[in-house]
Amino acid sequence: MASEVRESLDAYLAFQIAEVQRSMPLISAADQEAVHSARLALRRLRSGISCFGIFLPPAPPEARHGIRWLATSLGEARDLFVLAQRVKLWLDAPVPWRSAEVLRTAVEGLVERSNSIARHVAGDLRASRAITDFAGLPSHGTGPNGPTDGQAIACLHRQWEVMQQRIAEAEKSRSGSARNELLHDARKDVKRLRYALEAVAGALGPGSLLILQPAVALQRVLGEHHDAVASLAWMDTLAVDRGIDATDLDQLRHMEARRLEEAEREYSRTLLETPVPAPGAVLSSDGAIPAVRLQDQS
Repeated sequence: MASEVRESLDAYLAFQIAEVQRSMPLISAADQEAVHSARLALRRLRSGISCFGIFLPPAPPEARHGIRWLATSLGEARDLFVLAQRVKLWLDAPVPWRSAEVLRTAVEGLVERSNSIARHVAGDLRASRAITDFAGLPSHGTGPNGPTDGQAIACLHRQWEVMQQRIAEAEKSRSGSARNELLHDARKDVKRLRYALEAVAGALGPGSLLILQPAVALQRVLGEHHDAVASLAWMDTLAVDRGIDATDLDQLRHMEARRLEEAEREYSRTLLETPVPAPGAVLSSDGAIPAVRLQDQS
């Protein structure tokens, strides 16, 4: 029913805004868990808005731009911290590193940059203004006009089609860098599908789990793939740094390259064994997809 979908979506979006508001004071102290919580809430908020934007009251352009800037900035801070923890695990391995201290200093630099970005974001007026604008929107939800179950399924199905097209493009790509970029975009696509579905899953019923579970699995393996790619790219920058032993750098690259290869194999297995089913087929009793004009308001 439209009212159940509407109420579920309204509550979901409102919760994400409140989660960002709760996290901001801790972000000012460079609390990495708060950075993660706010980043995740922003992803969920923007996914819901992107997928169901046609049914939402339009946010002012400056509010949309502010939320996008906030999400991008916190994402950069979090990515640096995750990269630092990943490399630190390699350095903790029982390997006779020749330049361990220099490498650890480089890792500490990643954390320092992450913390600096977090503190800067929390102190920037754009952040508080964007959050206030979104929180203050009159009924920042669907209002009385929908979406109905069928319309929500149509929106989700369209997002699934975007994801499938991206995966198909990646499978055709023979260039390592181009393929990596396409898989990174596919990871974003599956996240949008997952979070948008989470927003209305309670109203659409248990069939949602048939999509959510394989979507989580695909997101996880694509996340591992992207983290390996990002780690290798960072290691390439170390080649110009003085004091890092070439043998150490080769060892790090070799270890990370093996994880990337395993991620590629697991990705192929995931696509084959647990593909993400089409929302139109799983959530609709007759498989019919209502025609809905979609727009991206993220």
